[in-house]
Amino acid sequence: MPTTNLYTFERSDDMIHMDRNTSPISPLDDEAISEVIKATKIHEYPGDEIDNFKQLYADYYDIEPATIEVANGSDEWIQKAIMTLGHNGVMTLDPDFVMYHEYANQVDVPVYTVSCDADFTFDFDQVIKAVELHKPSLFLISVPHNPTGRMFRAEELQALADAMQDVDGYLVLDEAYFEFGPAYTRPEGAHVLIIRTLSKMFGVAGLRIGIAIAKDETFDKITRLNHPYPVNSLSLNLASKIFEKRSTLDVFIRYQLDSKKRLSKSLGQVSDKINIIGSSTNFILTYGETARDLAAYLKSHGYQARVYDKPPLENAVRYSIIGLEHYETFNQLIKKWSNQYDQEGTRDKGNENIHIT
Repeated sequence: MPTTNLYTFERSDDMIHMDRNTSPISPLDDEAISEVIKATKIHEYPGDEIDNFKQLYADYYDIEPATIEVANGSDEWIQKAIMTLGHNGVMTLDPDFVMYHEYANQVDVPVYTVSCDADFTFDFDQVIKAVELHKPSLFLISVPHNPTGRMFRAEELQALADAMQDVDGYLVLDEAYFEFGPAYTRPEGAHVLIIRTLSKMFGVAGLRIGIAIAKDETFDKITRLNHPYPVNSLSLNLASKIFEKRSTLDVFIRYQLDSKKRLSKSLGQVSDKINIIGSSTNFILTYGETARDLAAYLKSHGYQARVYDKPPLENAVRYSIIGLEHYETFNQLIKKWSNQYDQEGTRDKGNENIHIT
């Protein structure tokens, strides 16, 4: 079995990126990639390749292949869900995945939002009331939640599904990160649509493969805009290769989960100085008066986190998983920042002494 160091990405610069929510390593080594490239029939349409991938994916999750369809990334499914199901308006949480708004704006569909509390939690009684008031035809929600990483309770999601059914609407569960979280009971209803991606846990963001899972009328509506061959042969064959050898895939997944544990432990060192939200994803959201200061310090030493410039995230910072070899330095930097913080509430950043309030 190949060792994980054969899968490491080459970085284009010296910055360790913690702002992208993608895998720090590849699930396929060079030999496997070359093998797939040589076997791919680029002169033929990818009909067999689509069927093969859908069967492998269905077998992995023990679901029916007939309930699955693929597209060019989960973003395309979000876009198509809005175009086919969102005619009376789209509702989502604030914050949630920013592209929900972008795709709704593209087709002039109104967007209604339900704001979070100060600690980035949501009152689902208020969410249900908003559904009853606006009667959207589509509700988009990321499960686990992006950007907080929290997992919603099963009864909250079922209440949301019931509310959308009462207004003759549809519920999209955007499960981009669900493989990182605990198993959960999905809400029931033929109006529920699941959208997934291979970009996160499976580490192939560049292949652009998104999956939609639905049944009956919902499946027919969401797929009616799909192209005959929505994903190219090479992407499909590379994705299929990942699922063909379960033992290798298991090693890759354990690496991802191990990195998440190390990220949690690293940031936990300063839980007395910044607010840290427990996460069921491959990233962790922090917030508070000093959260951006830590991020600036880490960036000055080569670790770039995701910062925001709009409410309610203006004091929040998100860190995604990195290669295991980078955590030793990451931990040392966090400790140094914490120690400098403890020394009279100041820390040194280059030649500039910054006071921490």
